Amino acid sequence: MRNSLPCKVGAGLPVITSLNRIISSGDPVYRIIGSLSGTLGYVMSEVEDGMPFSQVVTAAKSLGYTEPDPRDDLGGMDVARKALILARLLGRHFNLDDMKIESLYPEEMGPDVMPLEDFLRNGLPLLDKNIEDRINQASANGNVLRYVCFIDDSRCEVGTQEVPKDSALGRLRGSDNVVEIYSRCYEKQPLVIQGAGAGNDTTAAGVLADILDIQDLFP
Repeated sequence: MRNSLPCKVGAGLPVITSLNRIISSGDPVYRIIGSLSGTLGYVMSEVEDGMPFSQVVTAAKSLGYTEPDPRDDLGGMDVARKALILARLLGRHFNLDDMKIESLYPEEMGPDVMPLEDFLRNGLPLLDKNIEDRINQASANGNVLRYVCFIDDSRCEVGTQEVPKDSALGRLRGSDNVVEIYSRCYEKQPLVIQGAGAGNDTTAAGVLADILDIQDLFP
C-alpha cells in the first residue's frame, strides 16, 4: 500500500515524489539501486582516489557530513531504513530483520564495546587495508566500489557493491545521493535522480518541502 505522507529519503531530492508518479502511471518498478548516504558516498569516492579510509572518515566528520559518532553512518542502518521506505512504497513486505545490512566496522568496534575516541584513534586505521584491497579489486574488474541499497522483488539489502565506472553510481563524487530506478519504461536506461545528499541547506529545503506537502493534505 502506498504511503501518502512524504518521507525523508535522499535529503532534498524528489525521490519519493518521482517514485509515486511512476507507480501511479501504472509503470511497474522492478529494481532500485541507490547511494542514499551523503556520508558514505563521500567516503567511498574519496577512498577510490587513494586516501586511506580512516583519514576520509575523519575528514568527513570534521566537515559535518557524519553523525557525531561516525559509526552511526558506517553501520549502514540509516541507509537500511531509507531502503525499507522505498521497498514498502513498491509494495514489498520487507522488515529490517529480513534485510542484509553490511557494516563497515566489526562488532568488536561497536559503540557498546569501544569508546568513540578509541575508535577514531585506534580502530579506524585497522580498517584501511581491507577497504583498500576491495577498492583495488573492484578497479581490477573495471568497476568502482559504492555503498548502495538494492531492492527488487525478492530482496532488500544494503552494503558495498561493485558498479560500472560509467554508470550514474560509478560517476558519483562527493556527498551527492544517486538513485537509479528501473521499470518497464526505464528498463535499459534507468531513471536517475541525483543531487546533494548532505548539508544544512539541503536538509532544511527538504524539510520545508515536506511541510508544504503535508499542508496540502489538510485543506
